[in-house]
Amino acid sequence: MFPQSTLLDPVFWMLLGALQVLVFRGAAVWAEQYNLYMNWWKWLLAGGWWFSLLLTIAGAFTLLGENEGNAGWYFLGVVGTFMIIGGAILLKVLTMLRQKTS
Repeated sequence: MFPQSTLLDPVFWMLLGALQVLVFRGAAVWAEQYNLYMNWWKWLLAGGWWFSLLLTIAGAFTLLGENEGNAGWYFLGVVGTFMIIGGAILLKVLTMLRQKTS
């Protein structure tokens, strides 16, 4: 990540891991605020989407780092677009399945 650095690489990855903890905790608070009543299979779908999004971004930037610029941008554009559309569909499904409080 940082060339010729023995200190910044571990610090970067620790900060990235800490950010993931905040994302997961934020997702739980968000689901509670919107009364989504998340159970195990809803969390599995949401976590699978998040993991796939992270793999898409990591794969695209790995290709860019390996001087495969066109492949990286196409990968990010095509697969990333499908991931965003899939995330919107997942959000719609989760909001449709929540229990009405009336």
